[in-house]
Amino acid sequence: MSDSRGGPRSGLEARLHELEKMFARQMRGRGFDPAQAENVALPGPLARIYAEINELRAELDELESDTEIQSNSVRLMSEIDRIEDQLKRAFEGGAWHGPGVLEVIEGVTAAQAASHPIPEAHSIWELVLHISAWEGACRRRLKGDRAELSDGEDWPTINDTTEQAWAQAKAFLTEGHRKLRAAIKETPEIRLDDPILPGMSSVYTTLHGAVQHDLYHAGQIAILKKAL
Repeated sequence: MSDSRGGPRSGLEARLHELEKMFARQMRGRGFDPAQAENVALPGPLARIYAEINELRAELDELESDTEIQSNSVRLMSEIDRIEDQLKRAFEGGAWHGPGVLEVIEGVTAAQAASHPIPEAHSIWELVLHISAWEGACRRRLKGDRAELSDGEDWPTINDTTEQAWAQAKAFLTEGHRKLRAAIKETPEIRLDDPILPGMSSVYTTLHGAVQHDLYHAGQIAILKKAL
């Protein structure tokens, strides 16, 4: 692949092309097949041209290798990107363990979400609101708010169990998740080992905690679905 900006690579390729044409012409003029150069005892002038051709090819191969390494380096994800990706997988799907939050609530009706198939366990709906609350708390803490949730904020009371209310709960969950991921991507990586706020866990631990929290409750929702 040539360098359209006229860099060192394009110069090497132009010189190689020129020498290859010259070499092929002189080989045929002497009655030799250029493709059989390695099997022929080349006269001095041709041997020098052939040696230069091989040197240029080696240089171009080295440049190709260096370019590939640089390209791979550019594609490497930062730690912040990795954390944001893990949260996305835990929530939307593609996690190693199994279904994410959105996948596991897919197809659940309002009546099913509000029911308690396991005595004394939270409902699917309650878990969805709880996940929303803690993803929101993580985002608020990234922004400097301690977000110490009250019992009512931690486990909100559900008074309306219509399909419309259930759709709104899911929309609120999805939008809150989007905002948290956006806040994570804006977080400087240098902050990861610092307390998210004085007296609290590090930013790194908090963000991984959000991933773990989503996965934990996704598993609970999966169990509740089986018990319906």
